[in-house]
Amino acid sequence: QLTKNTMLQKCWVWPSTVVDFVKDRLNGYSLNVCAGNNPLCSVNLDLDPQDRSIIKGDMRALPFKSNSFETVVSDPPWKIGYYERFRPFFECVRVCKVGGIIIYNAYWIPMTPSGDAELLETWVRQDNNFSNSSIISVFKKVADNPEYNSKIEKELYEASGRKGPKVSM
Repeated sequence: QLTKNTMLQKCWVWPSTVVDFVKDRLNGYSLNVCAGNNPLCSVNLDLDPQDRSIIKGDMRALPFKSNSFETVVSDPPWKIGYYERFRPFFECVRVCKVGGIIIYNAYWIPMTPSGDAELLETWVRQDNNFSNSSIISVFKKVADNPEYNSKIEKELYEASGRKGPKVSM
């Protein structure tokens, strides 16, 4: 969870080269996690949306059923600790359909130790000379992880405050 010391910064917009790169790889029903001011997908989500078309949500507990999207895009905050990086990527994989694509922009290359996603390509981007660079990693979801999916869906159900027997999400 975010702590009271967490500071959200104003969102920035990707340059047109990155927007075009991502748009060229979008396929079908798509989700943009940490959308900022880049509402490129069918569904766009951000913790602190500045645009009414972007829904509010947490990258660590995506409010969607497993296997919901053909393409998932994410540009997570870069100032998150090493151990905070895993769950947001696992969530992107969880909500992506098997055979779907995950496009992840960060300065690290994520992975799934369980083998749920396969790295297809990596691109290094730099917006101008002597600026920071990032890696755009493109993955294909190759397998489902029912154990992880049911654990997360149970957490989401319990966090919703519902009473009574759990129903399928």
